[in-house]
Amino acid sequence: MVIELSSPQVPEPTRRQFCAHACQAASLVAVGAFLPGCGGGGDNGGNPTSPTTPVEGSALAVVNGSVSGRTVSAPATGALATAGGAALVQSSLGSFLAFRSSTTTVTVLTATCTHEGCTVDHFNGQLYVCPCHGSKYTTAGQVANGPANRALTQFPATLSGDTFTFTA
Repeated sequence: MVIELSSPQVPEPTRRQFCAHACQAASLVAVGAFLPGCGGGGDNGGNPTSPTTPVEGSALAVVNGSVSGRTVSAPATGALATAGGAALVQSSLGSFLAFRSSTTTVTVLTATCTHEGCTVDHFNGQLYVCPCHGSKYTTAGQVANGPANRALTQFPATLSGDTFTFTA
């Protein structure tokens, strides 16, 4: 004895129905890429200061700068006492990167990453490293490795004794 089972006939979707469902599915995938906790967006839930990978280099020493008008003064001591030293200068005008390139020169840059605005606060001995997405900058502020694609702003600085000044 042979028993035949038949399944109910499911009508084929129309082209319009197929396209509508395909667009809905694509939209859900696209929206999921930008929602926190859905595995996408690349910014750890909208917080630009959340590292997405382990940070290369060491956290910079922090130096407090004093402000008069638009001029920032900071000590060239500690991490900035010798050539090759780098520090993060914090002031009421913002955060800045300082690099002692010689006994007579300090280079000062904005510490705001040009990728998504995180504070660049790590240094690997040669390059500044953004902790959020790994952008790297030379001590002159040029992009060495993205995702950033614009240089950091440089501020002319003068060094006198153990103090350097710059206008932000």
